[in-house]
Amino acid sequence: MMTAKHVSKPLFRPIGKLVRLLALLCFLQLPISAMAEDNPIIARMAELVAAYNAQDAQAVASFYAKDGILLPPGQKAILGSEAIAAHYAAAFKAGARELQFKTFDIRPHSDTAATEIGETVVMVGRDRIVGRYMHLWQVIDGSLLLTRDMYHILKVN
Repeated sequence: MMTAKHVSKPLFRPIGKLVRLLALLCFLQLPISAMAEDNPIIARMAELVAAYNAQDAQAVASFYAKDGILLPPGQKAILGSEAIAAHYAAAFKAGARELQFKTFDIRPHSDTAATEIGETVVMVGRDRIVGRYMHLWQVIDGSLLLTRDMYHILKVN
C-alpha cells in the first residue's frame, strides 16, 4: 500500500528564492526613494534652508508647529515658534549663514508623521560647523511642520 508523501517540487524552490530576493531589493530601494527630491520632507527642508540663508528668522520659524520644540546643544529646550524665531534671529546676528543639509534617513510613523535624520554644515563667522539633526515632521492642518528638532555639533573647522 502506498502512502502519500509530501514531495517538494524543485520548481518551487527557485521561485521562492526569487520572491525573497525581489522583496529584499524592494526593501533596499525604500531609503533611496525617501531621499528623492520629490519627497515632501526633502522639499520642505530645501525651503527651510532657503529661508535660513535669506536670514529670515520669522520664515524659518514658520516651518515649526506653534507648539514645536527646538533642542539645541547645551541649552534648554526652546518652546514654540515665537521663541524659535528669536533663537534664529540671534543666530543670524551672531553670523550664522550658508546652511547646507543632507538627509540620510526618513522613517514614516504614519500617514501624517515621519522622523528625518541628516547632517548640516553652517558657517558662523569663519567657523565651518558640521552638525547632525533629528526632526519629527507632522502634518498639521494640511501643512508639513516640524514638531521636534534636535541637533548637535560634530565638529568645528
